[in-house]
Amino acid sequence: MIRRFLILIGASAMLAALAVLVCQLVFPDVLPYAVDENAQQAWRRQLAFLVTTVAWLSAEVSVVGAVALAALLWRERRVSVRH
Repeated sequence: MIRRFLILIGASAMLAALAVLVCQLVFPDVLPYAVDENAQQAWRRQLAFLVTTVAWLSAEVSVVGAVALAALLWRERRVSVRH
């Protein structure tokens, strides 16, 4: 179970880093919203939003996995210390 948590944390952290890197390299000039944007900029802005969302969600999964792993290890430590 600990191995699964470590794989989940590592994979989601790598996905977050990859998504941030892609967003920085592919979409460096995309603004959050521009009033006079054309259709070409609109699809780039939406795609940049999706990549950023994936980055944030995978980072959150990584943090939740790390907290769950810490809680599991803490519980196992308390159980093994008492017995």
